[in-house]
Amino acid sequence: MKKSIYVLALSTLFLACGSEDETTKPQTESVETSAKEDSGKMIKDPNATPNVSINGTVNNGGNATLLLEANTDRGPILISKTVTNADGSFQLDGAIEAMGLYQLRVDEVVQQGQEPKVIPLTLVPEDELTLQLDFNEFNRSVVYEGTNWAAPLNGYMAEMRKFVDWQMTLVNPQQYPQEELIEMVMEKKEPMDRYIVKEIKKDPGNPAHILLMTNLMPMMGFENYDMKNIEVLKTLHKAYEEKYPEHPMTVSIGSQVAQLEQSLNDYVDYKEKNIAPEITKVNPDGEEMKLSSLRGKYVLIDFWASWCGPCRVENPNVVRLYNKYKGDKFEIFSVSLDKDKEKWMKAIEADGLIWDYHVSDLQGWETDVVQKYQFNGIPHTVLIDPEGKIIAEKLRGPSLEKKLQELFGK
Repeated sequence: MKKSIYVLALSTLFLACGSEDETTKPQTESVETSAKEDSGKMIKDPNATPNVSINGTVNNGGNATLLLEANTDRGPILISKTVTNADGSFQLDGAIEAMGLYQLRVDEVVQQGQEPKVIPLTLVPEDELTLQLDFNEFNRSVVYEGTNWAAPLNGYMAEMRKFVDWQMTLVNPQQYPQEELIEMVMEKKEPMDRYIVKEIKKDPGNPAHILLMTNLMPMMGFENYDMKNIEVLKTLHKAYEEKYPEHPMTVSIGSQVAQLEQSLNDYVDYKEKNIAPEITKVNPDGEEMKLSSLRGKYVLIDFWASWCGPCRVENPNVVRLYNKYKGDKFEIFSVSLDKDKEKWMKAIEADGLIWDYHVSDLQGWETDVVQKYQFNGIPHTVLIDPEGKIIAEKLRGPSLEKKLQELFGK
C-alpha cells in the first residue's frame, strides 16, 4: 500500500499560518482566561499596558472584526481584537510577553472549501506595525511596514506567492512520475530557498526567520536536500541564542537543527555505509526499545500497520519463518505505522506476531522512520546483519524465505 505523495501544498500552511482546524474554530476563550493559562509564554495579562501597536487599512473590508492571536501548541490564543472603520482603516493594540509567531485573522465563519483570512506576524515587544491588505485577497495581499522584520517577510511572501501560483497551474499532478514531479517542485522552489538563505546570512537574528527557516527543512527527504542548509540553520540558531537566550523559540530551533543533523548523519550512514539507522520507539506497554539492542543477531525490520491489507496477508509467512529460524540468532523488529494503539495491539494478537519487539510512535506516515529508511509503501522490510549493516531490503514471501535459507543453511 503506497503512501499518498503530497508535495504541492507545502507552502499554503505558512500562508494560512496554522492548520484549518485551528483557524476555523471560533475563539471561545476570553482574553482573561487565555492569558492566565498561557502566562509567561507569549502573552501578558490583558490589563497590562499594550506594548505592540498595529494599524493599517483593509481595502474592501469595512466593519470587519480583526483578531490578534498568539500561535501556541494549544492553537491560537486571543490577545486583542478590533473592528475596522467603514473605510477599512484600523488600529489595534496588545500586550505580548516576547518575540514569537502571531497572526492577524478575520473573525468570520469559514465556508467549506475556503481558506480562513489570516496572515503571520513575527512580533516583538514595542513593535509599531503598519499593514496594507485587501479583504478579498487577505492572505496574498499583505504588505508589512514599520519593523525590522517587515522587509524580509515581504520578500518571502512574494516568493511564496510565485511558488503557490505555479502549484495552482498543475491541474492533475498525478499524471507525472513521482521523480519528475519532485524535480519540478524543487526547481520552482529554488528561488524562494535562495532568497531565504540570503536573508538569513544577512541578518541571522531577524524575527522573520521563524517563518523563513521552515523552508530550509527537508520536505521531500534527503535525496533532494541541499545539505548546506544545515550550516545556515546553525547560523540562525547561534544568533537567536545571543539575541533571545533561553527563549522557547530558540530552544525549539536548536532542537530541530540537532535532530536534523542527526537524521542527516543517519541518512549518510544508510546510503553510503549501508548501516541501518537507529530506531528508538516504545512498545504497547510504553517501554522503550532500541534496534541497536539486537546487535549480534540477524534482524528483519518489518514496517507494517494494522490497516495495511498486504501487510496482514504477509504476516502468516513472517510468523512461519520466525518460528523456523528464531533459534539461529534471528529476530524480528516490527515497526508499526498505526495511529490507533488499540487497533495496533489487536492486530498483533490476531495475527499471532509472537516476537517481543513491537514498536510505534503512533504517528502514522509522519513517523521519522519513513525518512530514515527512505520508503513510501508498506509492507517494507530491511534485513540487517549482526553488525547492523543492511544486507537486503523489500524481502517478502519466497524472496524472504530464500534469503534466510542462504544465511542459516536450512
